[in-house]
Formats: sequence, C-alpha cells, structure tokens
Amino acid sequence: MIADPQAALAIFAKAVVELLLDEDLAYADPAERALVGRLAVLLEGKFPGWSISIEWNRRENMVKRLRYGLTDEELEREGAIVPDLLIHRVGKRENLLVVEVKKSSNDDYEGDIWKLEGMTEQAGSYGYAAGLHLVIDMTAGHVERCDVYVDAQIDAGLTTWLRDQLP
Repeated sequence: MIADPQAALAIFAKAVVELLLDEDLAYADPAERALVGRLAVLLEGKFPGWSISIEWNRRENMVKRLRYGLTDEELEREGAIVPDLLIHRVGKRENLLVVEVKKSSNDDYEGDIWKLEGMTEQAGSYGYAAGLHLVIDMTAGHVERCDVYVDAQIDAGLTTWLRDQLP
C-alpha cells in the first residue's frame, strides 16, 4: 500500500507524462475537467486500496467544507469545496493526495492554493499527506507550474523533485 507522498507523486507524474503525450488532447485542448477526468483514468489501478475521485464534494454524508486560515472578517470565504482530484479512503481520515489542476490559460490560482494549504494542514480537518497544484499547457505538451504542498506549505524538496520528473 502506498502511503508515502513521494511514491504517490511518482505514480502521478507518470500519468501526467502520458497525458501530455496524448495527441488528441493536445489538438483539442479541452477544458480542465476533461484533463482531470483523463488523469483519473490513467491512474486507475495504480493505487490499490485507495479511491481515486474527481470533483468529490462530500465528506461522509456532508458537503465538504474548509475554514482554513480565515479571520472573522473572512468567514464568508468559508464554503463548500470541490477538489479536482483526490486519492483517499472514503469514510476515513486516510487522505493521500489532493490535486488542483489548471490550464495555463487560467492564472486564477488563489482559491486552489488556499484549498491545498487547508486540505494538507495536518492539524486541520482533512490532513492530506500532500497536495499538488499543477498548471498544464496541453498544446505545448508541458507542465508550466507544479507546487507540492505538505502540511499547509510548499515543500521545496518535493516540488523540485517533481519538477524534474515532468516535461
């Protein structure tokens, strides 16, 4: 069973490389949801014992929410969250990887970063082992940006390692 963030990211990196080699996707340059869906397909069977979920908005029988880093004045930001891709065990606090994907044409990162920080905070409600912010340029076939979050902040070592794995 995979529980190590770097091992999970290594598997994920191979799926991203395969995604970027898909000529049909490069030609069509579809929306973010299509890219995330294709990544989920490429990851099937690679994480035995874990669920791979896209746009998962539930925590048990409740809507998934996050209150990370909010002051009283910012509580209006609290709300339902829908992460792009999760590798987790449904119904347990065993959370391996949360991924937010953006196309390079969309530079609205603030919400994704807030979500990754909050969902990887070990003292927080979710405690994902790692979070990944991935920005893809599908037509050029490369990753424009990738940052790995561990315990609510960018992990420089894992980020550098992952960048070396990706085109």
